[in-house]
Amino acid sequence: MICSKLKISKLELDNRAENAGLQKNKFGRWDSGELCKQWDLLEEYYQVLETHIKVLPVLKGNVIKTFERIKAKGGKIGLVSNSMARTIMGYVNKYGLRKYLDFVFSRDDAGCKKDKEEYWKSLIEKRHLKPAECLVIGDDPEHDVKTPSKLGFKTLLVSSSEDFDKIYLFS
Repeated sequence: MICSKLKISKLELDNRAENAGLQKNKFGRWDSGELCKQWDLLEEYYQVLETHIKVLPVLKGNVIKTFERIKAKGGKIGLVSNSMARTIMGYVNKYGLRKYLDFVFSRDDAGCKKDKEEYWKSLIEKRHLKPAECLVIGDDPEHDVKTPSKLGFKTLLVSSSEDFDKIYLFS
């Protein structure tokens, strides 16, 4: 869609993205949202994204079960992400998670991504958090474990559905 809208080849897209200072994600691919933001194609991006979000039953089941247990114990849940706020809300709505969330915090709110301490400091300040009372659950060793740990957050790296059961060790 991006190449078509800009009337350029994939090679030209790569060159333009590199020249714009964009970086590929951990999978070695360009973030299509970042590309669209760069070239003012976000509306087109969201028209495509919102129709293509797939609900993975295993993930949805584990997440909702976990969220219900956390809420039953009086816990609060915040979703923090490197994604743009509108992207996050697309997934939240598709998965039916809004009723479980106390807040959503995006890179738009922080002005940077989760691998930067500034992201987590901004989260702490804006959401009035006490890191020692929080558990960060994520799938990225750098963004979800290493960086938040430096600021006192408890962390749990999730690499399989069985890891969701470990969350209860923290409560």
